[in-house]
Amino acid sequence: MEHLPFPLEVYPPAIKGERQSIEFQGRFTKRLFEDFWDFSIDNASTALEEKESTYWEQKGVERALELFHAAAERVPAYKDFLKKQDIKPALIQTSADFKKIPTINKKNYLQLYPMEALLWDGQLSDAQIIAVSSGSSGEPFFWPRGGLLELETTYVQELYLKKIFHIDQYTTLYLDCFAMGMYIAGPIILNSALRISQKGYPMTVLTPGLSMDDIMRVIPNLGPHFEQIVIAGYPPYVKDIIEEAAKRGVQWHNYKVRLLLAGEGFSEQWRDHVAELAGGINVHDSIINIYGTADASIVGHETPESVTIRRLADQNEQLRTKLFNDRYQGRLPTFVQYLPTQKYFEVIDHELHFTATSGIPLVRYNIHDDGGIVTYKEAINFCEESDTDITKILKEKASGTPFWKLPFVYLYGRSDFTVVLYGANIYPENIKAALESEEIRKLVTGRFIMTIEHQDNQDPYLFLRIELTANIAPKAALQKKIQAAMISTLLAKNDEYRSTYHAKGKQAWPVIELYEKGNGEYFSRNRNKQQWTKK
Repeated sequence: MEHLPFPLEVYPPAIKGERQSIEFQGRFTKRLFEDFWDFSIDNASTALEEKESTYWEQKGVERALELFHAAAERVPAYKDFLKKQDIKPALIQTSADFKKIPTINKKNYLQLYPMEALLWDGQLSDAQIIAVSSGSSGEPFFWPRGGLLELETTYVQELYLKKIFHIDQYTTLYLDCFAMGMYIAGPIILNSALRISQKGYPMTVLTPGLSMDDIMRVIPNLGPHFEQIVIAGYPPYVKDIIEEAAKRGVQWHNYKVRLLLAGEGFSEQWRDHVAELAGGINVHDSIINIYGTADASIVGHETPESVTIRRLADQNEQLRTKLFNDRYQGRLPTFVQYLPTQKYFEVIDHELHFTATSGIPLVRYNIHDDGGIVTYKEAINFCEESDTDITKILKEKASGTPFWKLPFVYLYGRSDFTVVLYGANIYPENIKAALESEEIRKLVTGRFIMTIEHQDNQDPYLFLRIELTANIAPKAALQKKIQAAMISTLLAKNDEYRSTYHAKGKQAWPVIELYEKGNGEYFSRNRNKQQWTKK
């Protein structure tokens, strides 16, 4: 089998009949695990260093076409979807043809079919685990997955843990501080980290989740027995962990600390601040932010290259404009590398679409993330055109780590106006529901702007600007009334917020600022459309 770069098929083999399917899937998963135990991740890393980015991009589109044809034949919902769109799969043969395939999303595809119909051969029993994500309406969406996505996540994590965090060289305490339960992050990070440890690395995994008390017991008692600590969690929560441990006497400079983050983006000022709090760790190769989703697990992650280029762009307007078109006037997007053979990205009207086997096969899937793609060659050329010797800087700042010739994807956030607080997606629909409650609706127009702001110490909070109806004055009592209604609604309708609220308490409370009707800066009627978020 040609490793691209991991020994994973594009899709599971077909088999008919539920009982036969279960038995066959067991044998298939067993083989996936045997391949994992025998495969050297060094081979994958070498291939990513030696082969040009164009190779991975070409293999990515080839595998995307292969996945499309298999899904068109074997996924009942997708077969029906294509028939209704008058798409004849046999005519889709090239990358140009691929772009003619209608895109899918939750509303036009996933929510219109029963769960079984979305899966290979209509077999829900092929899934070994199911994750849950909150939808904008508060209704959960279920994401089943099997061995392919589990092992893909494991390979990706082994790659950066060994090649960037060097878990083969140091005894490592790995703390999984993501939310556990039915969410994807905590459990899939646990599953993959445990497999990696069992493969023969000196790494021990603990799962305190969001329990700060448990984390504070673990670090001083077990930390000194290991040469390094990897803390995995939502960025602001990991910052809380580092600060709380310092308050309790932990001397972080005595530890070798690595941070594995996911769930939301952050600024380079935040990275600098947290690196200093953690004992002055290297910002280029000790902090990795993952671009992950409930839909498809890890879709990209930071590397020393992406971090270094992003930091340069933060200080260089010319480079920032070349890389990101600077559509948001200086706002710096999350910037990661990705593997096209696992997640094949396209950009349509500034929205990211990807094709991936995942748990539910997804072809040209619109995740509604606002962003773009930069090829490896483009990124290097942009740096050189901005008088930056990126190769020299990388060797100085991140020595001892490989540089993979992979394309980059950047994202500003959700194009559907969602914001993220401590890993919880906050939807405009949630805010609208609170403002439409019986005790509030006569006092407000329904217009609002929500953002995630940061305190001086870089802690995030949900900030809501809300427009009042005519002749209603912004008063402190009304502010508290709306805040209470907002918290009550979010707790009732948003499972992710509820988890964050229980972990963070008052830090999860929204900050409310009230404006008289027609405020020119935020609620002008001269705009064609209300701006629900401010980017």
